[in-house]
Amino acid sequence: MVTKVVVIGGGFAGVFAAKYLSEIAGDEVDIELISERNYFVFQPLLPEVASGVINSQDAVTPLRLLLPKVKVRLAEVRGIDTEAKTVQLVQGRQRILHDLPYDEVVIASGQITDLSMFKGFQQHSLTMKDLSDAYILRNKVISNFELADVTDNQELKERLLTFVVAGGGFSGVETMGELQEMIHRTLQFYPQISKQEIRLVLVQFGDRILMELPEKQSQYAHKVLEKRGVEIKLGTGVNSATSTSVTTNHGEVIPTTTVITTIGNGPSPFVKSLGLELNRGKIPTTRELQVEGVEHVWSLGDIAAIPLDGGKIAPPTAQATVREAKILADNLYASLQGKALKPFEYCSKGALASLGGYSAVGSMMGMNLYGLFAWFLWRGFYIAMLPGFATRVRVALNWMFDYFMPRTIVHMEQEKPHACRYMHFTEGDVVFNPSEWVDGFYVVVDGELRLDVESCDETPAFSRTFDVNDHWGERTIQNECMTTGTLTAVKDTIVMVIPKDDFLRMREAMPSWDEYFNNLDASKYSGAILEIERRKAG
Repeated sequence: MVTKVVVIGGGFAGVFAAKYLSEIAGDEVDIELISERNYFVFQPLLPEVASGVINSQDAVTPLRLLLPKVKVRLAEVRGIDTEAKTVQLVQGRQRILHDLPYDEVVIASGQITDLSMFKGFQQHSLTMKDLSDAYILRNKVISNFELADVTDNQELKERLLTFVVAGGGFSGVETMGELQEMIHRTLQFYPQISKQEIRLVLVQFGDRILMELPEKQSQYAHKVLEKRGVEIKLGTGVNSATSTSVTTNHGEVIPTTTVITTIGNGPSPFVKSLGLELNRGKIPTTRELQVEGVEHVWSLGDIAAIPLDGGKIAPPTAQATVREAKILADNLYASLQGKALKPFEYCSKGALASLGGYSAVGSMMGMNLYGLFAWFLWRGFYIAMLPGFATRVRVALNWMFDYFMPRTIVHMEQEKPHACRYMHFTEGDVVFNPSEWVDGFYVVVDGELRLDVESCDETPAFSRTFDVNDHWGERTIQNECMTTGTLTAVKDTIVMVIPKDDFLRMREAMPSWDEYFNNLDASKYSGAILEIERRKAG
């Protein structure tokens, strides 16, 4: 009998777990990987994508190419029913809820950037989690230089040419190193900007940067960055941000329009919905990588709190995650055969951090490494970790060409779509079917729609029409539920759609608007919706 294994997450943890398991178990398991994108991002290379060293398409690998023996499904996971042994997910344009059965499930969804503790950072800071983040940062830097080169407003110019990175770990230091190198190599194309006008600020809450490395290497990195003009503020945290500045916890206001945040990780809404007692925002597991207290559920990567000796948990690094994936694959296969499981043991082989400018720092197998030699080792280490031969070749060529060729300063920012959009339906078109997730608030601009809800044991049948200026979706959004009936265009109809998140923000920001929706006549809604509200109230 073939065992169905569902892997949630298309990052390091999910990809390598699925890869190793497919190699070990072969046809004995049916592996399906669920991801919201169809490619794998090699996150350690994102700073170099942002600085233009590596082409964005060369830092990613298609999942279907990388995992030929694994089924790939693009979907958003909403929850796990451990009793029914199903994964609840939505997929496609209609966003219908599906129950995907499993025999074993692996949670490798990673953490998300949670900036809620820093006022204004959700609105005014950039992150470095995904390919789009690197793309946005690159365009932001070039856009700032284009404007700073022509503006006569000195205050604006100061803000445009000040770049702040919050977080002095590997991601923060490597982002700052690549940012400094990018600015250094592109400054020649902007004659109205001098080197002295550039301000680079690295904010670190700890007493030194790169606290994952020995103090000697940390001090070396500190000196290298300072020599290149980077201000390093130790023992300093960020407090708030606006569109024109960032304020530290010491009250210092730094005028800037560019803040890059590499701190503030937390669990996703999906992980929170599991009802587990999290450990530091992570899913607690055994040493064998099984989720504590739940059968047939495994976890790894930076979302898993995997215990180590001395009360520590496994570090959220690519090096640790790849080894976790191998142990998890071995243990999952062993459990299917009734064999003993192996505990996860971790001893770092070393760590390297790029400082930009053909320099790096780190330690490996007891040796302290600095400068150009460390940089070459860092390159070799990442080349070896990159999945897929073609990806390795492309990245190596990017690095080689960067040595001989100037950095491109092409600004390729895409046109931003409007928050509200219009949709056209012809007579007979079905706008929504029952049991679909509503993606926004709908207003009829022209035409007519009809809603039909079938009767069930608890609620009677219901029908109503939506004419010009009528709206719907607000009750479904408010109750976080799916549609209860079929919405059809009676004639050619134009509908304006306000995205769900924007609609909720408008309700929160405008009390009169919120009051209007709260006082709508309940008879306008089907008994199915009102029953959902009654149950929630109960």
